[in-house]
Amino acid sequence: MPVIRILHDAANRRDQHDRRHHPAVDVLEGDLWVRDGRLSAYHGRPLGPLPFVLGRGGRIKRVPADPPRAEELIRLVEAGASLMLDLRSWFRDPTPVAARELMGLSDRSRVTISCEHWPIADRMRAWLPGIGVAYSIGSPRALRRYIEGRRDGSLPKTAVSVRDSLLRSADDVDELRSLSGSVAAWTVDDVDRALELVALGVDALISNRLQVLNSV
Repeated sequence: MPVIRILHDAANRRDQHDRRHHPAVDVLEGDLWVRDGRLSAYHGRPLGPLPFVLGRGGRIKRVPADPPRAEELIRLVEAGASLMLDLRSWFRDPTPVAARELMGLSDRSRVTISCEHWPIADRMRAWLPGIGVAYSIGSPRALRRYIEGRRDGSLPKTAVSVRDSLLRSADDVDELRSLSGSVAAWTVDDVDRALELVALGVDALISNRLQVLNSV
């Protein structure tokens, strides 16, 4: 099957929403945070209750004044877009707000919720039946924990989204797929590395660059 091509950060930015029509883009990726009791889509980790986020390269910037909200993302899906949304958290469990605001999705099969805190992913799966769920894996420790949890039966079979540097061989990818069902690699902005990962057998590739997505 062809590799699923996911444009990183695109769901966070209204000026990128039309990229869903680009021939090299299958899915728009974004980050969901609960702020002021609502879901907001923007990139960067909030610095507590302050109106600032820690962005790429450790840069501090203000939270966007008018980020995309859940209802806009639902309209995107209704218009035919597929989304991968990283449900993020810092102090509070975002599941109740996320489940309430995404309840209106008419086609949940076009949305995947990815979580670095796996119990949140499990709750979203229970609260929104039919929605895609993925565990985000960003460290060797988390990767070992997932593999061990699948082998001993303590973790459910769940798609994974993995930092690309953790995938070193076709055997790595094959084992993960046998345990998870699907393996996505993030965030890959080098064409040669993207082609290498495709050769290793990843199911999906997340990139900031259309050039990379167009190469696979």
